[in-house]
Amino acid sequence: MATPLCIDIDQTAAIVEWEWEGATRCLATPDPDNVPIRFTIHIDSTHDQHRAHFEIIIPVKFKDKPSSAAVLLRISPLFITCFRFSTNIDPSDSIKKQRFDSAACLEFELGNTVAVLVPSYVKEPISASRPRSGKILDSLYELSRVTTLRIYIQDSLLSLDQLSSISDRVTKGQLEPFSGPEYDISRMFSGSGAKATKLAPPKPPSYEKATSSQPPSAPSYQRKRPRQDSLQGPDSISQVWDKLQKLESLFHSKVGELTAENAKLRDQKLKPDESQAETTQPTDQSQVIIELRAENARLREEVERLKNRQEDLEAEVASLQTAQRSEKDTEEVAIIEIRDDIESLERRLSWVENGKDEYFMKQIKQEIFDELATRVLGG
Repeated sequence: MATPLCIDIDQTAAIVEWEWEGATRCLATPDPDNVPIRFTIHIDSTHDQHRAHFEIIIPVKFKDKPSSAAVLLRISPLFITCFRFSTNIDPSDSIKKQRFDSAACLEFELGNTVAVLVPSYVKEPISASRPRSGKILDSLYELSRVTTLRIYIQDSLLSLDQLSSISDRVTKGQLEPFSGPEYDISRMFSGSGAKATKLAPPKPPSYEKATSSQPPSAPSYQRKRPRQDSLQGPDSISQVWDKLQKLESLFHSKVGELTAENAKLRDQKLKPDESQAETTQPTDQSQVIIELRAENARLREEVERLKNRQEDLEAEVASLQTAQRSEKDTEEVAIIEIRDDIESLERRLSWVENGKDEYFMKQIKQEIFDELATRVLGG
C-alpha cells in the first residue's frame, strides 16, 4: 500500500523556465515587479484517491483593467506524463531575484499544453496595458505552446520523500484533478470568474518598428489652404524620369552586350576551325546546344527583369503626375477663393468708408436703441 501523501503549498514564489526555438527562456519578474510569480501545489492521497492541483499565477496588467490582475496557468494532472526533480540547485541570477538560498527544480512533461485562464471580464484578443505586460504575454504565449516546463521554488518546501512520491504517482498514472468548489473557475478572481483563452502570438519585429515610429501628419482638408511658394512634385518627377532614362539606356546596352556575347559564343561553338572539326564529336555539339539554351534563358530573365523595372518606374511617374495635377487644381481653387474673399472685403470696406453699408448702420442704430432702453428702464 502506498504511503499517504498530503501537500498543501499555496502561492509560493516561483520562477518558470522552458525551451523555445532552441533557446532556454525564463520568466521571473511579472508586472508589477513588486509581487512574485506564485506556484500552488495541492496533493491529497489519504482517502484511496490521488487528487492533485498545480497552478501558476503570473501578475500582469490588462488593457481592459490597468490595475493589477493575473494570468493563471493550470497543469492538469491527467496530462502529466513524466515528473522529474532536482534539489540543492545553486542560485542563478534569476533565482537570486526571488532570494532563494537554494532552489528545487520541478520538471513537468505533458501530453497536452497547459490551460490559460484570465478574468472573465477581460476582452479578447487579450492585450496588455503597457509594454512590460506585453512582453509577459508574449512569454505566456510560448508557455502555452510547449509541453515541457520547469518550475523553481524554495528548496526547503518539499522533502525528497514528497518529491519521490509525486514522481511515483505520475509514473503510475494515479493523479487526478480535484473537483471541489474551491477549484471551480467560475469562483476565481474574487468571485468574478475566469475563462479559458488562447493568447495571440507576438507581433513580428517589422511591425513593432513600424508602430514605434510616428506616422506622417495627415494632410489638411480645410476649405482655405495657405499658398505654398513651391511644390516638390516637379523635382520628384524629373528625378524619376532621369532614373527611367538611365534604366532604359542600361537596358538597351545590356541587351546589346548579351546579344553580341551570345552571337560570339555561337560562332565559336558552331563554326570551329578545321582541326577542331575533325576531332569534334556529336556529344560536343549537344553540349553546345545546352549551353546556348541556358544562355538564352538567362538573357530572357534579364530582359524580363528590366522590363518589369521599367513598368514600375512608369507607374511611379504616372502616379506623381496625377498627384501634381491634383495639387495644382487644389492650389488654383484656393487662389480663386482667396481672390474672391479679397474682392468681397474691399467692397465691404468701401461701403463702410462711404457710409453706404445700410445693414451696418441699422445694426449700430439697434445697439444704441437697446442701450438707451436699458438705461431708461434701469432708472
